[in-house]
Amino acid sequence: MKHFFHKSTDHPHTFVLLHGSGGRETDLLSFVGEIDVRQSVLGIRGSVRDHGGFRHFERPTDGKFDREEINQRAEEVLHVIEDYVQHNQVNRKHIHLLGYSNGANLAVNMLLQQPELFSAALLFHPSHLYPEAERSDLSGMPIFMTSGSRDAITPPGEAYALRQQLETFGADVTVELTDHGHELTNKEVDIAASWWNKGLASR
Repeated sequence: MKHFFHKSTDHPHTFVLLHGSGGRETDLLSFVGEIDVRQSVLGIRGSVRDHGGFRHFERPTDGKFDREEINQRAEEVLHVIEDYVQHNQVNRKHIHLLGYSNGANLAVNMLLQQPELFSAALLFHPSHLYPEAERSDLSGMPIFMTSGSRDAITPPGEAYALRQQLETFGADVTVELTDHGHELTNKEVDIAASWWNKGLASR
């Protein structure tokens, strides 16, 4: 699986970057730099071709996603992260997910599959794709989400339904609603950075 790794020389934590539809592994670099430039970065490219770029799992057919395919794609990414942890002697509680749209949805799947691998997540414009997921122990995990009030692809109700589910599993979830559509804006990255710097940056 195509990915890149930039190792920080002065910070033990790592952001795992999961791009949106039609993107690639470097798309979120500038945004993560605004949130916390000190961290190592592991950017992972989706395996599915999509409009000249890539996705992390297939688009829905007749309005329905293939849950088994999503689980398989998530497992493939989890293997990449596990290899990274082992080869770089990284503390599992120093891994943070940062995903946008399709990447945010894959990140949620991984949180539900293997929550012990991650300590925080920043999810930009996620959907509520797994309403029947078995309970995962997300006790105390800080999760930040954004949604756009004008988002016609992922309406705000998706993020709020996801928040309710993740809070039921014990997560500490913050949702910020912006006056925009599905695009990832500098304003919401600024809000994410403010959330991050209130406590998580000093861990």
